[in-house]
Formats: sequence, structure tokens, C-alpha cells
Amino acid sequence: MVDYTLLNKLARKRAILGRDLTDDEHEAIIAEYWKEEDIHINSKICIMNGQSMCPRTGRKLRCPCNEVTYCSTVCQRHHWVIHKMTCKAHAEKKKKKKSQQTSSSAQPEHGLTEEELEYIHIEAFMAENRGVEHAIEECAWQLGEHPFVIGGGKIQYGPSGEEFIKGDVGEIFRERKGVEWDGDKRFGLGPYVQQKTPFDWIAKARGGKSLKKENLEELMKRYQI
Repeated sequence: MVDYTLLNKLARKRAILGRDLTDDEHEAIIAEYWKEEDIHINSKICIMNGQSMCPRTGRKLRCPCNEVTYCSTVCQRHHWVIHKMTCKAHAEKKKKKKSQQTSSSAQPEHGLTEEELEYIHIEAFMAENRGVEHAIEECAWQLGEHPFVIGGGKIQYGPSGEEFIKGDVGEIFRERKGVEWDGDKRFGLGPYVQQKTPFDWIAKARGGKSLKKENLEELMKRYQI
């Protein structure tokens, strides 16, 4: 059974202050809780040892924060609701993700419009499905996006024509890999090696949309629309 005392202490303090806790306030509450409960973590045994769900495998799985040990992923998942409150590695990941999300909200370097981006997403998606190797990875690399934004997306057709629905990278990693995406553009894939003769997807986005607009205007004149 999981003890929610610490979670309740943190929640009450946030409610009293009416805001999120600072790092110092957070750590002070945790230290007070450990002292009250006389908690001493033994790095040599699973922190869930003695609980009914603990399989006692004898394995030693250390959390990246190096503060707790588990003997199985079952114990890690069960204890995470508590440990994520104190895990320094998790806190660093959250800070990094927030920082990356803030920087990514700025105007992208490629300067493409939303219309041009949608067009090039569709073009790269279709090219890959036609057998053009590295189309999605190269396009994503040039745009500064994770490839799953394109590869995990889909094309749908509506009254206004083709529409590209971007892939939700965070959801993809949670559902398929059981991990949280940290916001990195190559998360889970390793470094990208650009092809010797890369295709300029950004130029295609700009030129392609212009050409598409010209063709539309020509058709409208021809049929006096």
C-alpha cells in the first residue's frame, strides 16, 4: 500500500500559499517528512521490500537520481507516485523540457508560415510512403522538429482539402515506450547523419506554396471563377 502522507503535505502547503512551491520549500517539507517518519533509505535493498507487490527478484535497479533502488519495474511504477516528488533527475528533466518548450515557442529559424509548414509536412509524409528514404528524417532535421511530428502524423481530408495532423511526440513515447519525452529533437533516435546530397525541404515549402497559389489563380482565370 502506498503512503500518501508526503503528497498530502505538499498539496496542503501549495493550497495555503496559493502557488507552486519553490525548490527550497519543497526540499524542506520532504526533509521534515523523512525526519517525522524516521525514514532511512538503504541503497542495497528494494525500497518496496516487504510490500505485497514486491517480487523480491534480487535485482538492483537504481533510479538515475541515485537515491532509491528497486528490484523490478513493478516496484518502480508503484513507488513512482511518491518518488517523483523527490526525484532530482525527474526535476532536472522537467526543467529541461520547460526550457526547450519556451525556446521552441519563439519564431523558428526557417521562417515558414503555418500554411507552408503544413504543405511540407504532407510532402515529406507522402514521399516517405512512396519509398523515398530519409524523407521524413531529413525534413524534420531541417525544420528543427522531432521526426515523429511528421512520421507519427496523418493526413485527413475535409471541405478545405488536405490537412495534416501532427504526431503527438510525447504521447507516442508514453504509449509505445513507456517513457516521457524530454523535448529533445532526436530523443530516442540517436544523432542524425545528414545525407550527402540533402534535399532542400524549406525551399520546397516556399516554392511549392507559391506554385500552388499560381496554379490556383490560373485555374480561376481559365474557368472565370
